[in-house]
Amino acid sequence: MPQPSIQVAITEAGTSAMAPPRIPLGDRRGGVVYPVWHRAPAIISRPLLYLIIFGRGRASRRTYRTGRAMALPDKFVDCLLTYEDKRFFYHPGIDPAAIFRAIRLNGKAGRVVSGGSTLTMQLARIARGNQDRTFYEKTIEMCWALFLETTYSKQEILNLYASHAPFGGNVIGLETAAWRYFGRSASELSTLAVLPNSPALIHPGRNRKQLKEKRDRLLASLQKKGVLEETEYELACMEPLPEAPLPLPNDAPHLLERLAAEQPGQRIQTSVRQALQRQTQALVNRYAREYSSNHIYNLAAIVADVETGEVLAYAGNATYPADERRGNQVDIITSPRSTGSILKPFLYAGMLHDGLLLPSMLVSDVPLNINGFSPHNYNKTFYGAVPAHVAIERSLNVPLVRMLSQYNTGRFMSLLKSWGMTTLRFSEEHYGASLILGGAEGTLWDLSGMYASMSRVLKHYRTYNGRYNPADIHPLTPFPAERKEPIRSLTDSRLTDKALLSSAALWYTFEAMSALNRPEEEADWQQFESMKRIAWKTGTSYGGRDAWAIGTTPRYVVGVWAGNASGEGRPGLTGNAAPVLFDLFSLLPGGEWFDLPYDETLPLAICRNSGHKASPYCEQTDTLYMPLSGNNTGICPYHKLVHLSADGRYRVNSSCESVDR
Repeated sequence: MPQPSIQVAITEAGTSAMAPPRIPLGDRRGGVVYPVWHRAPAIISRPLLYLIIFGRGRASRRTYRTGRAMALPDKFVDCLLTYEDKRFFYHPGIDPAAIFRAIRLNGKAGRVVSGGSTLTMQLARIARGNQDRTFYEKTIEMCWALFLETTYSKQEILNLYASHAPFGGNVIGLETAAWRYFGRSASELSTLAVLPNSPALIHPGRNRKQLKEKRDRLLASLQKKGVLEETEYELACMEPLPEAPLPLPNDAPHLLERLAAEQPGQRIQTSVRQALQRQTQALVNRYAREYSSNHIYNLAAIVADVETGEVLAYAGNATYPADERRGNQVDIITSPRSTGSILKPFLYAGMLHDGLLLPSMLVSDVPLNINGFSPHNYNKTFYGAVPAHVAIERSLNVPLVRMLSQYNTGRFMSLLKSWGMTTLRFSEEHYGASLILGGAEGTLWDLSGMYASMSRVLKHYRTYNGRYNPADIHPLTPFPAERKEPIRSLTDSRLTDKALLSSAALWYTFEAMSALNRPEEEADWQQFESMKRIAWKTGTSYGGRDAWAIGTTPRYVVGVWAGNASGEGRPGLTGNAAPVLFDLFSLLPGGEWFDLPYDETLPLAICRNSGHKASPYCEQTDTLYMPLSGNNTGICPYHKLVHLSADGRYRVNSSCESVDR
């Protein structure tokens, strides 16, 4: 027999749920029904972000359903028992009085007009998936009802019934029905109790006269029992019925699909903030529509909290109705794409950390050929020599390839993996020098988490008084982060003096990323200026297939990707991710910038012309704070003492000229 679908629900952080019980579902083998145990899904507490919809059995219709998790509203229980099973708490699953009443009514009518079923028997019929109304089936239901009563408490049976009862049309479960028909939580409703009695015939979208009659009879019974006062009864009867079913929330479809695949059949509580999620998705949809005029159809964005790594908004792709061939169903956030220039800050920070570079040190920007690989800058020009921080600010390709050759590709791969990049599956030889220019694939999920970890480490420098917590480097999470015991002592065993990247290296990297000289590939970077200070980096892959923009502040990290899920490149793709990035940051509150980690810096005399440590022969110097590791760099190679002949025409040494001359 086809098994009913299991529903997964996504809710915003802050709601709570008990672990759902398992319910028996029928499995026929040789005409005998055996219990098959399935994990029940959970009722969704407000606010609801999304419901996933699965087909049920072989039926072509789609089923909206939820399960149990929280206590049922008292009003609903009163209504349900009044209408369906007045002696529910007093019978063992079978109500003899109801059975005899059903026999009398059926005999008088000459047909089946009453089944005499208790709520427990109805739950058994739902679990077995058999709707035949015969004496044999009724007997089986009675046996199952006795079994359920000995297995579960009355409250559990009520919860299971509310979770799996049909509520008209293709709606399964109390909480789904509340959202489907009223657009609110079940805790605010009561009249849904009358729907399971005839779900196929009556629901708020049709047969309204019969539904109102059923509701008014229920209200009259409640008033007669003293549950409702006279005034409450009259006001309740005056309440209009809801109109046609409402659309269910659809705020985070790509996140839901991902979590439903990872944790099927479970109730999932996420860290997503509903208001920000809606704003982010609306922004993504607006830009995607705009970019579609240039045949760029897909866009993804993620917003996360730096301190915890919790995802606050997750827009895996555009969600507006579109041709299925456009790939809007693809979750781009978890899809590996060519990284473009988005990894350059990690190389820069790594070289600062290891004392291979100073921020203002000149790096060569002249034509280069490495075994046939000849990188070019975006504007197809060369600058001869540029300061290292300018190479990052302007995202120059040739200087960064030279820097990677000095740093070593394998070493850089190890650094990226240690910061959370999970897509480097090939060898160092496979990537080579192209690694820094998009020769590898990365996901927006990994890369945004890596930028968040950099911010987290630098942010905690003062908190830990110059020490480091390796646990600060971790991926993002779509769930509320586990609250760990805070570090209250600098001697805490979780702290270490060794860092993957020093705070000083990270600070100078963020300084370069937040400079006003935006990357040259952003031709109109002036329009991206923001009141907030943001360390951000863009990247565009070869052939215009991927456009990246990832930015971070001490509080938030935002990642954006634009392109086509199909991999089709577009010449106008460059720069499409940055406007989205800055619009998303405009939705977030500002804050202070990172503090300079003075304990990891020292004043160094720097040659004003070359950016190297000044030699005794450098005529113009500046004393600047530099990373401690910068003291290991060599002195300025451009200013030297040179001995000339008396007429100044020739360079001489002691072998050809007297020393005293």
